[in-house]
Amino acid sequence: MSLFDSLSVAIALGLTLFLVLLRFDSERIMRSDYFRYRTPWLGPVSYYALVIAFAIGIALILPSGRAQLFLTGGDPQTSFNVMLLFVVVALINGAALAFLRFGGILPLPSQLLPERVVGAAANAIAEELQFRSIVLGMLLFAGVPTGIALVVQALVYGLAHRRLWQERDWYFLAGSVILGYAGGLATVTTGSVIPAIVGHFAVTMAFFAFAGARLRQRPI
Repeated sequence: MSLFDSLSVAIALGLTLFLVLLRFDSERIMRSDYFRYRTPWLGPVSYYALVIAFAIGIALILPSGRAQLFLTGGDPQTSFNVMLLFVVVALINGAALAFLRFGGILPLPSQLLPERVVGAAANAIAEELQFRSIVLGMLLFAGVPTGIALVVQALVYGLAHRRLWQERDWYFLAGSVILGYAGGLATVTTGSVIPAIVGHFAVTMAFFAFAGARLRQRPI
């Protein structure tokens, strides 16, 4: 590896670490007083724009960046099958949560739906870029075996949900790790992060559809 390539990889690793730390502090960033007393939506938009900008930067710096970070379309048929499976599992999970924890279906109020749909989509894109594209891709690029890389990125993703740790919500903590592993497996299987983004969005929307009125104040 040339000096230029070594420097590029070092920079990409530094940006990857920054992205992980950024996710650990995402809630404080998006709800900081600086944004709160200006325009409420400016905090989330700034955070998500920063994630996308750093992801693009890493993809440009890293040798074979787009392919290495799964930022390609992948196989259409395989991707469709994986996304369909993700949606089915998401619906079953949402229904199970609603009935087992709350005793019935109580969907998100319709007046809150547009804002929550946009938020769910932005969150799915950002988190899948951070963990299934960047973290998983960099682990594989470093030569970590696929099985270990999948587990590591899923555990780090679970640890990033610090509010769930503080609240000791073991259901959602376990669900976060499982979602992280499933998203990583979908990404590796299809060669694209897109199915993981769609699956992540489907999981969140299933929660909203079946138990959104109970969960709208909770981090999903």
